[in-house]
This record gives sequence, C-alpha cells and structure tokens, in this order.
Amino acid sequence: MKIRDVVTRNLPKDFVWGTATSSYQIEGGFQSGIRGRCIWDDLCDVPDAIRDGTKGGIGIDHVERLEEDLDLLKWMGINSYRFSISWPRVQLTGRGNFNQAGIDFYHRLIDGLLKRGIEPNITLYHWDLPSELQSIGGWSNPHVVDLFVEYTEKMAREYGSKVKYWSTLNEPWCTTYLGHLIGEHAPGIKDLPTTVKVAHQLVRAHALASKAIKLIAPSVKVGVVLNLADQRFIGQRSDSIQKELDIVDSIMNLWWLQGMFEGRYPKNLIDVFEDLTGLHIDESEIPNTEFGRDWLGLNYYAGQVFAPGGAGFGLFPGTKELAGAPWGTERTDIGWSWTPDGLKNLLVRLNEMYPNLPIFITENGACYNNVPDEFGKVDDAKRQEYMALYIQSAIESIDAGVNLRGYYAWSMWDNFEWAFGFSMRFGLVYVDFDSLKRIVKESGHQYRELITRL
Repeated sequence: MKIRDVVTRNLPKDFVWGTATSSYQIEGGFQSGIRGRCIWDDLCDVPDAIRDGTKGGIGIDHVERLEEDLDLLKWMGINSYRFSISWPRVQLTGRGNFNQAGIDFYHRLIDGLLKRGIEPNITLYHWDLPSELQSIGGWSNPHVVDLFVEYTEKMAREYGSKVKYWSTLNEPWCTTYLGHLIGEHAPGIKDLPTTVKVAHQLVRAHALASKAIKLIAPSVKVGVVLNLADQRFIGQRSDSIQKELDIVDSIMNLWWLQGMFEGRYPKNLIDVFEDLTGLHIDESEIPNTEFGRDWLGLNYYAGQVFAPGGAGFGLFPGTKELAGAPWGTERTDIGWSWTPDGLKNLLVRLNEMYPNLPIFITENGACYNNVPDEFGKVDDAKRQEYMALYIQSAIESIDAGVNLRGYYAWSMWDNFEWAFGFSMRFGLVYVDFDSLKRIVKESGHQYRELITRL
C-alpha cells in the first residue's frame, strides 16, 4: 500500500494535513551565540551519551535556511505546520531579559507560514530547557514552573494574535522518564524521587501555562501533546500481572490525561510512588484544568507489548516489555514495531474517555535510513507503506465516532534524533548532513500527492 492509495473520501473538508518538527532538532544557531545553552547541549558534551557521537547544536541550519524551508513547506501542500519555540532562543537563560533576535525569528517564521497559507501550530516546550534552570533543579523545582509561565505569557503577547493552536508541552512522559529515570534523554538523571517530582510539576506547568495563554489571548485553542500508548500482553494474565499492567497504563497514559484534563491522578500510581519514594503527591496542588483542554495532540508510533518475566522501569518484576512486534515482523530502522491498528484503538479509547474532544495526530512517522541512489532519488518504500497503514487507521477512527481533526507527519526533514544523534532519519525530506542539501524523498512526493488531490 502506498500513501497515495489511502481512501480519504469520508474526511471532513476542514481536516488538517501537516508536518511537524522541533526547535532543537532542526534550528541550529547555537554556535553563533544567538540562543542560550540548553540541557541537550549539555548532554551532547557527555561522552557516549549520543550514540553516534554527534552534537545537535547546528541541527539542519533551519534558522539560516528559513525561506528555503518555508518554500518547501508550501510546495508540500500542507495546510498546517507544527513547530516548537526554543525557550533559550527567546530567553537565553530562562529568566530575566528576553532576546529580541530570537523573538524576531519566530515572527519571521510565523509570518512566512501565514503568507504561504499555512497555519502555524506552536509547541512551547519540546525538551530544550535552558541549562541555567537545570542548575536549580529543572522541572523538579516549582520555581521553574513559575518561570515557564512567565515565558509563556511573553510568547502569548508576541504571537497570540497570529497563532490559533497552542500546546504547552510535548511528550511530558519522555521528559519525566527518559530524562530523569532512565537517563537516556537530557538532563540524563536516573533518580526515582526526582522523576516523581517532575511528573507532578509538569502537570502543574500545563495547567498554569494554559491559563496564562487564555488570559492574554482568549480566542486561541490550547492543548497538550502526549505520547500515549496502547498496551497488550502476550500470555495468560493473572491478577498480579493485570495490576502491573494497570500501573503501566497509569504511567504512560492516565497520569497525564487525568492530571491535565481532570485535575486528579490515578490512585494506583500515587500509591506506588509513595511506597517506593516516601513522597506524597498532593492533587490539590494541581491548578484549575479548564483552560488547557481545547484539544489533545497524540504522538503515536508503536504500541507496548508485554510478556511474563523481566522488569520495566525497575518497578514491575512480573512483566517485561518486548521491543518486538507480535503484530507482525516489521520494525523500523530504529527498532520500533508496526502497530497501525493500535492507533485506531487508542483514538477510540480517548473518545470514550473524553467524548467529542478534538484530537490531532501531532506526530506519526517512521525511521528508515534510505539514502539517494545514483540518480538522486530516495525511494523509501517501507516508510510509504507504514504511513499509508497508519493514516488509514486514523481515518477509520473517524468512522467510529472520533473527533479527529488532523494528521501531522513526523518529520518534515531528517534531523538530530536525540540520543541517536544524526544516525536515524524520520524525514519526508532527506538532508545531507555535510552539505545540508535537501532532497524530497518518495514518501514526501506521495504525501504531497495525497494532500493536493483533495
């Protein structure tokens, strides 16, 4: 199946087709001193922290190639572009004076999108916390939440009249667990008590920042982008296994959904955290959640599959997570399984929890490391098939009653893939990381064909 083969006749006329990126992965500009240092710059300086030994400071030089990249977005035919603001670009240390050059860059980006008929979709935090704020505890410190709200207020004053869709945080699960328990992501901490504090403060940050945006720009739509997952178990379930799977669901899904949309946490996880750390999480500290639930962004690549034995996060002695694909044998080059049916299942579950909530698939895509052939063509057949299956699954959820408003492909360009460095490629557009030349892959051509035929 190819992307162009996806059946779209039942889609709403205002369905959004987009692409997505993040600031640290593409922008560059750190070397020239036009943004402050962030926690990913710090992690890149740690030996062996990045698998290919590269550093992300240059990204793909998007800041200097802005007009070229905007023209490519226009050519792609998308009607929305999701990007993140680099906090240390607009406020070098995360507090104090703001950096006008950084603010002006995002004005140019937003104005350039609007000029080309592309609606901007802003994410305020996509993992690049200013280094100075990490030195005072980062997201485990409630004062950093206050500073995030001040930064948010400034961004809302600058761009609130131009941008309709805002999300506060991208994938807080990754910030929490990959960054503070597993240590694979910045800031590279491995400490459960810190993890628990971060999980709580990020829920507070979403609520407070959402309110700040709404008070300044009441007409905008504010949400959050979560990487949620569907869980499946291979084997016979006992009561103890089911209890552990319920905790996994709370860690991955319910902590964020209930915390950010309902102002409460799943009790099973509060109990686990208190038993293991002695920390009691006070739900009364969660601010009013009514301001940040205009829409939900869902990032989805693969489901979670569990089997008996092993341990996950050091918490679950009865189950282990499989990195394989009981759905089939397909895996992307980064090792993630193909689970397109899980996308529809998850969307239906979200609609059951929050009926008629507007949902956008804010990230979906596949890592395949195809390179140009002798004719300069990048024929990424597996990515084409993967995207077609996932897009079709998403469309089927609409027939099941889900209020799905749009789909953003991850990613527009090959870029710095976090702990994998530049070794993994998700882009619809190939980037030569030496010359920084852009070449549209066959998947990019097909995605354009899908959009422009509508």
